[in-house]
Amino acid sequence: MKKTFLSVVVLLILSGNMASAKAEPLQLNANGNLLADMKSPIVLNNTSFVPVRVVESLGDYKVGWNSKSKTITVTCDGDSLQLTVGNNVALKNHKKISLSTPPVMKDGTTYVPLRFISENFNAIVDWDSKNNGIAIINPDQNVQKLIQSGDLAKARLGVIGLQRVQFYVSKDRPEGESFSFIFPENDFSKMYFIWSDSIYYYELKNGYMSLAWEGKRTFSKLDGTHSSLSKYLGGNIESIWGEQPAVTKRLVFFNDNTGSVGMVGEYGIIDTKGNVVVSHKVQDAKQLADLIVNVQEEKNKN
Repeated sequence: MKKTFLSVVVLLILSGNMASAKAEPLQLNANGNLLADMKSPIVLNNTSFVPVRVVESLGDYKVGWNSKSKTITVTCDGDSLQLTVGNNVALKNHKKISLSTPPVMKDGTTYVPLRFISENFNAIVDWDSKNNGIAIINPDQNVQKLIQSGDLAKARLGVIGLQRVQFYVSKDRPEGESFSFIFPENDFSKMYFIWSDSIYYYELKNGYMSLAWEGKRTFSKLDGTHSSLSKYLGGNIESIWGEQPAVTKRLVFFNDNTGSVGMVGEYGIIDTKGNVVVSHKVQDAKQLADLIVNVQEEKNKN
């Protein structure tokens, strides 16, 4: 268990705003993995609880359970944290710590408060009201430094490295080793990730990239109402999930073909009509940082 803990909690998670979402089960995503097989979070007295075993999805944590004493023990790298159902006092490396709300048991599952997760497992906890979900993320400090560097290429490389969170199970299973990353011009907070014919649109949130839309390229003839992205991809786009974002400015693309034998990388700019107006080849790119670079023509665009 890490010695240094990050306490970043979105307070509305712990407020009555979440209680208004009782009509549908809350969804849970930990480090980009939708925990569809885990019991949903619950809300008791305006406090949100998650199954304690969600901790195992946040790193090398092991969770033990003593049914006789109703005690949960979480261990990692020689450190330990012990909690007891109904008890406001926990033991962290055998030292007593106070809990604002004790663990509870419901229908055979032990739940711990979200505040406990954020304060003790180096996690960011974020409430997604649109998708009725909770995202729990272990932030990568090196990636955060890239995003905050003030350099557009480094920031884009950083968001590519963030956890990608979604709150639905995609039925699509793309194949292949070539990918494209497309950003609005002079922006790193929104990104299209294209894998084969699948298109995923993400927006930067609190330490992660949140899936806002999924689409699929079809090979039907362009119907005259296509977007610049459709023209660039060479086919119409069918929406699979979410609302397709409008393309209102030039796009900057980075095609990572380095996983394919004999292929090279490419980056450039797509105008608002879908035409490639800038294109640069990248020979022998050995890592993504060789491809995700500052585009001089983008900087010169007012």
